[in-house]
Amino acid sequence: MTNDKFDITKEVALINAKLPALPRRPRKNLFDILKIQHREIRNSNILAYFFNPNEEHGFGSLFYDSLQELAIEKIKAIKKSHPDILFNEINSFDEIKEVNTEEHTKGAKIKTKSIDIVLEGEDWVIAIENKINHYLANPLNIYWAHLKSKKKTPFGILLTLFPYRIEKLKDGFCFLNITHKELIQRVQQNIQLTEEISDTDIFYLREYFKNIESHYYHLKNTPEMNKIVQEIIDNYSEISEILKKKVEAEKHVESQINEAFSEFGYVKASKWFRREDKKYDLYFYIPPASELMRSNSLWLCFEIRNHTNQDIDRNEFQEYFRMKFAELPNFQQDELVSSNQRTHAFIYKQVNFFENENSFVEKFKQVLELLIGEAHSPVKKVENYLKDRKHFFTF
Repeated sequence: MTNDKFDITKEVALINAKLPALPRRPRKNLFDILKIQHREIRNSNILAYFFNPNEEHGFGSLFYDSLQELAIEKIKAIKKSHPDILFNEINSFDEIKEVNTEEHTKGAKIKTKSIDIVLEGEDWVIAIENKINHYLANPLNIYWAHLKSKKKTPFGILLTLFPYRIEKLKDGFCFLNITHKELIQRVQQNIQLTEEISDTDIFYLREYFKNIESHYYHLKNTPEMNKIVQEIIDNYSEISEILKKKVEAEKHVESQINEAFSEFGYVKASKWFRREDKKYDLYFYIPPASELMRSNSLWLCFEIRNHTNQDIDRNEFQEYFRMKFAELPNFQQDELVSSNQRTHAFIYKQVNFFENENSFVEKFKQVLELLIGEAHSPVKKVENYLKDRKHFFTF
């Protein structure tokens, strides 16, 4: 396909029709809001809370019973295909006496040799290695030796997002792999809501479920994403051509902005535009061309900065021009902001700015003529305000 025959509108429509919609991301849960959704320690703490039947949640041994049921079923299935693998009889484990998190292994001095969750009964002990966002690289043999040192019947569980391969320990035993999805599904099957369970703990439980389910978001939507990847590969040259033209169009608009400001005696100063003679600490700020094109709008603000912003009465300045320009078309004087860095004199916004009938640069120059060029323009009124109060730029 040659560039002179490349029809952007047509190509975008054709490619977009082929691409499925992006999978909808689940709504944020409490773990997301607190930014702890990937923190295994935090996840282990709430799991330990639910595993402990003596806590205040009212669910009793729901989590432990669900875990034990799953373990019994999975061991039975594994034994059929791997009869040489050893597991202790977890079905004989009775009630939990103690629940601990981050339990340091015997003789260990570093945190990496601590077990995420430890459940203990009268004569048994279970270690749960909880994996949320990392690959397994833990010293399971050390964990196992620590469990055996308690002189109780040991059992190890790898709680992971996805199924994990079976790895034998030195004495032939294994940590049993159970996925988070399997555990919460079994808990959901077994749960019985009673008056003893508070609304607060139902909320905690629901948010925990949502957090675990959110980790499977990418897995659930793999087919859709695979199709998007394939369609992009199949249309890669056309997409690249569109992106190239997008970048060139943005550069073109940026150059037109620079050209228009230059005609009114303003030059680029970092991200702003200011008078070439630097007479006042006054600056225009306009968003990048990409943002203007995305929103099909023109948005710019005129503000004081530097020494003048520190020396002037900012509240008086802002309120004066808030009222002064309040009735002017396209002025957004209710959105003015003041800080230690800058104080707005006015904000100008015009929607649907890019039109086929009129070029961007011509329309933009008309706006600058209105704001700067006219005898009683808003910019001249701001400059006169500073001049009357002897606020000039100091080099």
